[in-house]
Amino acid sequence: MKSIIVYPKNEKQKNLLQSLLEEMKVRYIIDKAENNSKMTKEEFFQKIDSSLDEAGKGKTIKISKEDQKTLLGL
Repeated sequence: MKSIIVYPKNEKQKNLLQSLLEEMKVRYIIDKAENNSKMTKEEFFQKIDSSLDEAGKGKTIKISKEDQKTLLGL
């Protein structure tokens, strides 16, 4: 069966979800990571813009076909 990943906004939501899952006898795992937030949409586009600027300035490297396959696990 596929997993469902849920990101509660605060401690109250986390506790409510945890109580519900326990009542339903659903197995769950609480991630102990301090910061499991994702990047914002603005941060995402800022990184893309920065990468495009670097590429435009010629700040790129070439990777051999074999290294590409290794990095991609092919």
